[in-house]
Amino acid sequence: MPRRVSRRIPPILILAVAVLVAGSTSLAAPIARAAGEDLEMEARGLLQGHGRAGSWMAIEVHLQNAGPSIVGELRLAAGAQGRTRFSLPVDLPTDSNKTFLLYAQPPAFGGGLDIALIAGGSAIASRKVELTVHPTSQLVIGVVAEQPQRIVPNLRLAPNSNGEAPAIVALTPEDLPSRVEAWSPIDRLIWQDVDSNRLQADQITAMRGWLAGGGRLVIAGGSAGPGVLSTFPDDILPFRPTATVDASPESLTSLLGETPRGASDIPALGGELVRGRLLANVGDRAIAAEAPLGSGVVSLIGIDPGTAWIVDGGLAQNLWRSLVPQREAGPLVLGDDNQIITAVSQLPALALPPIGGLLLLLAGYILLIGPINYAVLRKLDRREWAWVTMPVLIGVFAAGSYGFGAALRGLDVIVNEVAIVRGAPDTTEGLAQVYLGVFSPSRGTYQVKLPGGALLSSTLNGELSGNQGSLDLVQGTPSEIRNLAIGFGSLRTLRAETPAAVPRIHAELRLEGDTLKGVVRNLSDTTLEKPAVVLGGSAIVLQDLAPGKEQAIELGVHWNPVGQSLSDKIVGQVFFGDPNRASDATQRNLVRHGVIDQLACDTFTGDCTTIDAETPVLIAWGSRELLDVRIQDQLPRRTGNAMYYIPLSMRIEGPVTFEGDLMRQSLVDAGTATISGTYISLGLGEATMAYRPVAFQGTLEATSLVLSTNASDVVIGGRPLPVDPVAPACNVDVGCPPPVPAPEPTPCDAPDCPDKFFDGIPEIELFDRTGDGQWVRLPHFASDQRYEIEEPARYVDPVSGTVLVRFVNDRQDGASFTFQVRIEGRVR
Repeated sequence: MPRRVSRRIPPILILAVAVLVAGSTSLAAPIARAAGEDLEMEARGLLQGHGRAGSWMAIEVHLQNAGPSIVGELRLAAGAQGRTRFSLPVDLPTDSNKTFLLYAQPPAFGGGLDIALIAGGSAIASRKVELTVHPTSQLVIGVVAEQPQRIVPNLRLAPNSNGEAPAIVALTPEDLPSRVEAWSPIDRLIWQDVDSNRLQADQITAMRGWLAGGGRLVIAGGSAGPGVLSTFPDDILPFRPTATVDASPESLTSLLGETPRGASDIPALGGELVRGRLLANVGDRAIAAEAPLGSGVVSLIGIDPGTAWIVDGGLAQNLWRSLVPQREAGPLVLGDDNQIITAVSQLPALALPPIGGLLLLLAGYILLIGPINYAVLRKLDRREWAWVTMPVLIGVFAAGSYGFGAALRGLDVIVNEVAIVRGAPDTTEGLAQVYLGVFSPSRGTYQVKLPGGALLSSTLNGELSGNQGSLDLVQGTPSEIRNLAIGFGSLRTLRAETPAAVPRIHAELRLEGDTLKGVVRNLSDTTLEKPAVVLGGSAIVLQDLAPGKEQAIELGVHWNPVGQSLSDKIVGQVFFGDPNRASDATQRNLVRHGVIDQLACDTFTGDCTTIDAETPVLIAWGSRELLDVRIQDQLPRRTGNAMYYIPLSMRIEGPVTFEGDLMRQSLVDAGTATISGTYISLGLGEATMAYRPVAFQGTLEATSLVLSTNASDVVIGGRPLPVDPVAPACNVDVGCPPPVPAPEPTPCDAPDCPDKFFDGIPEIELFDRTGDGQWVRLPHFASDQRYEIEEPARYVDPVSGTVLVRFVNDRQDGASFTFQVRIEGRVR
């Protein structure tokens, strides 16, 4: 009989396994406790969870670990469609107590984000962060105040041209982010009676960058003394408050307007004006002033805006409307980045092969596999070999096709970088929006690193259209893209945002009449390629500006909404020939053309003629790459195009003409109106618009006010017309007031006259600022006719130049028209 093999397990082995199991159980217990009792996790969105579509927001995560050490990642899925994973490595030793900041772009429709702590491949803790996401066009105001309830109710600001009311958010100093990228959800910040010592140094640095990029900070006085402002740097304040003085109501009329009878003196923070524009003073002490910082403005108002007689008299609303202007969306607030994505894809490697080469290859294949193959085999009398020669020839053709494609596209990974670098005059601080196109000649998965810690995300258009896969992004220094998948011969486009150095530019520009004059000086060590100064739709292209050099400019500012595109004015027309044969210069111009179109094109109207900015802008170019992109196991070829976008200050004084690109509009009361540029559509009812010039310092003495509807060109004509109060309704039996002379007078001009043909233009009223203020109705306007208003100073605010216009449509038929305002005068 065969021997039976014993399968008995030795007792010593059983004992060893038991010890190991017991040991693993004892080790697992603390980890289980760490996921529960021994780990505390809290998460909140800074800025009270308010974000903006396409912009960064900061999420603060506090972790306290009393158990075994944990090494893992904080993760969340976000982005417009939630297809991007943002991660941040964390290391939590035993008894650690740490706070981490994770940056993400919120989903398009808000809601909340689930953030999890991942260790060992599984989530051991998670929290939900609530969000409020605002449209890119909405004004968002942050209020940091000891008693925000004394300020927020008085911020009854007008809606924007889309009818969106401002969003007002009560904040604390701890809610303010430490990276400038995460400040983009707010446009204005009001600070009152809160100790600035609660701000950290990196928060002050981020605030400076936000101001340089166009933010506005309003600092108001209160019950605390000057000491609460000690942390704010001197170079951002118009004056340093040194004492508290008594301000009479009469000294505040420039801020508040006409003050009520019986108003008493109030305390105000005062000091010596160092920079900027004086708004109010007591003796030789400034108590209210504002000063620019880059493209932004800092306003310091020494009085308490919550004073009883200011609030009760309705003057606080006037104050805030002058200090907190509507948001200028501007060209750098991208809701659709399709144009710049197209610019990134301008690579010869992505172009279709030349048709001539394809035809030649196809003709060679047909000849080789057909007549030539047959003739050779016939001459050899081996026609039966065709079973062998044809597959061989097909293989040769396939190899030749591959070689042809490789010769066209190359075998290298290519990184194409297109950047918009936003700066400010007389400073080197800037913020770069960088679009990275990674081209792969073959299907592959790449590990990408960017030293410096730039914040990475998907492109806006790419994620919304779903034409790119998900992204796995790791934040830190360096920032990483894990497993970036790119198809055969394809380009993958990503977006990065990071602080960047900007060439220091000094400009001395002034507006004389309708001409911009002055000099632009390059104070950096970088040559600015093809610089251009742009004001609205007017542009002048300069020669390359070498370090230390300056150039004089003289630019006529003329409004032409249907003229040449801005990119053609700056770059010139680019003819789209064979991209494979395009020179490097032509290739650069194709990219630059697309970047300018991204800034200038209105996605609603398709108009690409103007940049929406309050001041002149310097647009210049550089060819260096801003980011050090490293791809594991690859040495990519690099190409770069960087646009420097630097708003310039402009002095306005003396005789001046404001029209077209020098005028701004905002919707005060939407009523039944919808607005798109100068085009207004009005149903039955009324709407009120405010028209104002670009910002100026001083006061405006208006000498001419010209209004027009449906103007087809920019030549102002017409005759002066009287302004009469609103006429009573009339009918054909009683009679009507005589019509104002017009190209084609009508027998009756009142809305309810049955024989009046409705021309699509509503009745127009102006607000008379004299006396107690009242609305007066103008005679009915004719289309494409210019009307010069008598006594323009009655309707033009001398401080801001604002003209209030009300449109009234008493008909069921909708009114659709364009409206233009021209103001002439002298700024003193």
